[in-house]
Amino acid sequence: MKIIINFVILFLPVISNSQRLTDSLLIVLDKAINERPIYKEIKNREMDSINNVLHQNLDKKKEYSLYNQLFDAYKHYNLDSALWIAKKEMAISRETKELQLVYASKMNVAEMLGKMGMYKETFDIMGQINKKDLAINQWGYYYHIYHSIYSLLYQNALSQEEKNYYKTFLFQYKDSLIQILNPQLPSYKFLVCNKLIDLGKYNQALNLLHPIYIESKENSAEASAIAYNLAEVYEKKGDSENQKKYLAIASLSDIKRAVKSYIALRKLAVLLYREGNVERAYTYIKCAMEDATFAKARFRMIEISEALPIIVASYNKEIKEEKDTLAKYLILISLLSLILIESIFIIYKQLQKNTKAERLVKFENEELTKINEELKNLNITLSDSDRVKETYIGYVFDLCSSYINKLEVFRVETHKQLKSKQINEAIKATSNTGLVTHELKEFFLNFDAVFLQLYPNFIDEFNSLLRKEERITSKTEDILTPELRIFALSRLGISDSSKIANFLHFSPQTVYNYKLKIKNKLSVTKEEFSNKIKRIGR
Repeated sequence: MKIIINFVILFLPVISNSQRLTDSLLIVLDKAINERPIYKEIKNREMDSINNVLHQNLDKKKEYSLYNQLFDAYKHYNLDSALWIAKKEMAISRETKELQLVYASKMNVAEMLGKMGMYKETFDIMGQINKKDLAINQWGYYYHIYHSIYSLLYQNALSQEEKNYYKTFLFQYKDSLIQILNPQLPSYKFLVCNKLIDLGKYNQALNLLHPIYIESKENSAEASAIAYNLAEVYEKKGDSENQKKYLAIASLSDIKRAVKSYIALRKLAVLLYREGNVERAYTYIKCAMEDATFAKARFRMIEISEALPIIVASYNKEIKEEKDTLAKYLILISLLSLILIESIFIIYKQLQKNTKAERLVKFENEELTKINEELKNLNITLSDSDRVKETYIGYVFDLCSSYINKLEVFRVETHKQLKSKQINEAIKATSNTGLVTHELKEFFLNFDAVFLQLYPNFIDEFNSLLRKEERITSKTEDILTPELRIFALSRLGISDSSKIANFLHFSPQTVYNYKLKIKNKLSVTKEEFSNKIKRIGR
């Protein structure tokens, strides 16, 4: 157990990094599949450029060479077009009367027929070729076609006896290729790798392939072939993660080169399906079938059709399950929505009640504020009234005391005069009206002094309510005019004109006339004037 735990701890980061790399590759592959039209357009432009040159006046050898380039461009793109080009090559090669060109074009035709599953026709054409008449550099292609045909026959054999029969020829042509190919060529190393795989020498095969993969150009045909061979080795080793990684690399290279007849993506789709990644498996197998159909690669279509129904069925089942789940969620969401709507309605009703209550509370608060303001004003008035009362009580007491003293002096003097029989002097003293006038004047002076002590800014504030040209100026700062005394009494709360008249020793009409005179001089409304008079000094 300790050994297992240590092994997991040691290799878990490596496994995790490998998984992340593979996941990243699959994301890139997904993007490349969506961008297939772009790569197809690039491929079409490449082939159009060759076709444009073919429309020029060319000698037969140059024309053959261009058709051969076009054949290489089409043989993994569209098999029908490639077969037509190969037959066109064959017609041109006959005009050149060069046997090697005739054989080369025939082998091109045979290769396409083999890819289309027309094995008898392939063998018939290959049987027309005399190996001895081939150039040495054509032997590799000759053996390659036989090796490919027997490989396809071996893969599609129904019985073990048939498989063994085709396997014999497959190994013979593999050995023939190994003998004639340059050991430095990737194709030679692929064949050696295949032989090592057959012998179960997987690590040696990996040691052979990894260096040439590192040296290969990214997204090239060579890199794709090496990656696919690496995937096959890892499949034999049971390393599905690396198998998936290199199948993804091979598939990505095929897609970007606009190859339409391939194996890697189909095998990757099957592997992902086995791992439970049904959605991606469906996308890949569907893409593989579309490309095989476009390429007219009938054999690839047959291979794909074996896995396609299973993956599609699983995908449809998964989609159905997802739809069922979504339907359940939709019902649940609908129920929750109804509950939510009901809750919103209840909350809305409650909010309405709260709003109504808030309005009522607000109204009550406003009323309380008004009451508080009135109480505040009343308190100010009471305070002001108290202050006035305190001042005037002192003044009245002082005044009363003064008058009592004066009366006492007057009584004593009158008594002396009467006692000493000075009747005329007593009559003269009691009939003198100047005494009252003098006392009244002194009374007003005392009133003015006390009032202005209580309200020192009364004259200025009063004048601010009059038009500028109509403002009243008293003779001295501590003496009020009759008009000012009338409104001073109003400020003290005496609003009755008869009481004001008695206080000032005026007639009520005189008081009315003074008030009317002032109201004609106002710079504010009469109502504002009355309110502001009451607030002077606050």
